Amino acid sequence: MAATDQDRLAVSPSVVDRSVTQQLYRFGELSDAVCLSFIIQKNLGCFGDGGAVATNNKDLATNIRRLRNHGSSDAIFNVAQAAASGSPHAVSLSRTSVRVPAHGGTEVSVTLNVAAATAGNSASFREVAGLIEFTPASASDNGGIALRVPYYFVPRAQADVETRIGRLAGTNPSTVATVTNKHGAIAGDADFYALGIFDTRINRDDEGDAEDGDHTGKTSSDVRAIGVQSIEWDATTRLLVFAVNTYNRWSNASTNEFDIYVDVNGDGIDDYVVVGADFGAVTTGTADGRLGSFVFRRLPDGTFGSGSINFFALAPTDSSTALLPLLSSQLCVSGAPCLSASSPRFTYHAKSFDLANGGNKVVAGSAKFNAWSSSISTGGFVTVAPGATDATTVISVNSAESNLTPALGVMVVTHDNKSGADEAQLIKVDVK
Repeated sequence: MAATDQDRLAVSPSVVDRSVTQQLYRFGELSDAVCLSFIIQKNLGCFGDGGAVATNNKDLATNIRRLRNHGSSDAIFNVAQAAASGSPHAVSLSRTSVRVPAHGGTEVSVTLNVAAATAGNSASFREVAGLIEFTPASASDNGGIALRVPYYFVPRAQADVETRIGRLAGTNPSTVATVTNKHGAIAGDADFYALGIFDTRINRDDEGDAEDGDHTGKTSSDVRAIGVQSIEWDATTRLLVFAVNTYNRWSNASTNEFDIYVDVNGDGIDDYVVVGADFGAVTTGTADGRLGSFVFRRLPDGTFGSGSINFFALAPTDSSTALLPLLSSQLCVSGAPCLSASSPRFTYHAKSFDLANGGNKVVAGSAKFNAWSSSISTGGFVTVAPGATDATTVISVNSAESNLTPALGVMVVTHDNKSGADEAQLIKVDVK
């Protein structure tokens, strides 16, 4: 039910499945709050009894969290933190003793302090949890029954990595990349790619714009940029990594699919497809929340042939950049065009899909890359501490190769920066 009267609030129960959607509306979207029961028979069961209220209304949340006394006499409680777990943290209470008047209510402010250094980063899911316990001051207060309110927090501190490069001019120029982390709370990495594709943000009114369930149009499949890097794997093989940056963050990357079509012999026909998709969904038919980096042969009729996977993608939760690694040998299967040291160049373009809400994006443009001799430096990687600067990465341009496989510039990926554009800095390179 929906609230249409400004003086009224709509509260809906959730008794079946919090993930169910109906007519494109998500859990709780048509009400001001949702009540959940935690009794053991429910899908969010617990031992004993409990419940929760979910809302995005700040005033309503504050009112719900009040300590109320429905009895006819005052109750006095001692207030303290209990059962702390997870990352190191501290709790500050506005009061350590509180009297709740009969038929009245009161509040205790709780401040949670978590040190950034141990709060976790894009590679580390670290939680903070505990209880705020209200213990009766005497056996007569609240019938001697204690009250407990849980708290739970999954923090993620951020870096502030930024890269600048010097001027590039002349034939085969080079310069130094200066990487800083001026205001970062934690260290951050700078991972260098050849920028190949940039596209503008989806217009939510376009057909197939894959709007998300709250109708803001901020789909996490809205690809912003794609880059690629190449690193020696062995004497005959290269490790290739495609970096796919989106405008908006996802909760879990596997709710999207990213397809990169690759032409390895320059005939204008795609020979392979690099697919970032849910590993479980592809291999067993049941999604498991892990983004795999698959490579499929693309047959002349446009269908997919045999596939392979050597790596999972690197795509942190609550992020907006997926790294899809593969080996060059996966782009060289028997009976098909082959990427190799003697035929090292390929052309790629992309398409993305929002699997949670529907819709897709055909990413504008295409790019070329030489897996054995890139037109611009790739594979540089440095970690910069908070407040520090690094100037050890050299950016070089191969002028002859740039005429054949030009890059738009440099793409620098930092998963611990703010999601969106800040996670993938795009530096245009225009050699004079």
